[in-house]
Amino acid sequence: DTTMASHYNQSLPICYGLSAMGGILEVGSIAVLAVPDAREKEGTPIPTWLSMVTLASNVIMQLIGSLSSNLIAPWFGPVSVVAPIYFSATLVFNQIIFGFILGLEFFDRIMIVGTYVIAIGTILLQVVGPGIQDGQDIGELLGHSYALSWFLFLLTLMVVSTIFMVTSINKYGEYKRIAILLIARSTSYTLNLTVSRAFLLNPDHFVLVSFIVIKVVSGAIYTYAIVVQSTTVKQAKFIPLNATTIILLNAITGVIIWEDWRVISSWVGYVCVFLLLALGCDLLLSANLLTNDNAELGRAKLMRRFQLERSSGSRNFYSNIADYEGEVENQNIAVNKDADLLKSADTQRRESSRRIAWKKVLSTGNVEGYEA
Repeated sequence: DTTMASHYNQSLPICYGLSAMGGILEVGSIAVLAVPDAREKEGTPIPTWLSMVTLASNVIMQLIGSLSSNLIAPWFGPVSVVAPIYFSATLVFNQIIFGFILGLEFFDRIMIVGTYVIAIGTILLQVVGPGIQDGQDIGELLGHSYALSWFLFLLTLMVVSTIFMVTSINKYGEYKRIAILLIARSTSYTLNLTVSRAFLLNPDHFVLVSFIVIKVVSGAIYTYAIVVQSTTVKQAKFIPLNATTIILLNAITGVIIWEDWRVISSWVGYVCVFLLLALGCDLLLSANLLTNDNAELGRAKLMRRFQLERSSGSRNFYSNIADYEGEVENQNIAVNKDADLLKSADTQRRESSRRIAWKKVLSTGNVEGYEA
């Protein structure tokens, strides 16, 4: 442990625990809003008082989670360590709550493996990633032109994306909604962590007041984005993208503003960790997230597609068996051809789904003729 301020000792275990607590509470806060929304879509009316209770529960859980992971956790460890732990906990508990407990989302084997890859990468990050730095001064850190430029760039992106989110997000397609929410959440979260840690690094009066304003505003934007997220995008699709975007953005911020390059244990390991995170997200994006049909419905369609109806033959044992067998053989040949065509089309779809997914998310546009 090392001292960052006169009354705080930095401690990585405390930082890890507080970060994970925030991620778990975030998933819970989304669940309390998503469940009533799903019931309303099914035609079950929700009493007004219950809607108010779920909304209040969402806000309370967000406040507790925000205090633990977004305010206190950065006091005990690097910003770039807080974010991966927070969102690894979010991914794991997203599967547990939305998939296994509530059954609101479908998670296949590839999605589960992708989540585990991201979680393992996060664990390795603690070994090869940045350690504790003592004696930092926020005035000196932001005195570098590149650090200040990056901070202002994040601030601008947060403001612009918030305007789109508040005024017109519902009129856009799903992928533009995802892009707007990704920018709003990643920038607000990154700025929130940065100013939280800066509170204990000897800011002058003007910087302290400015950071308090940014802390409150970014926290409000982040919380509002979660409320919007719960009813405008699918959690299985958005949460992996959101987690990976925030982890990468905080890693860049850690290098540019917080000088994590001074205390990174292994640059090779550090780069490989983020390759693992990218591969995990790639698995999640290619796991039928953008083209997923209900599994049971898909099997039912397949059975109807290849169901053979009796169209010839009779119960007469002395009928022309050779002719009948020829008809059956022709039917089987036709079915096999159909099966080969279906497999070929499915293979082509799977090969292209990942490229289309990334193109849609990164360009925030729609690919004509393709629909999730």
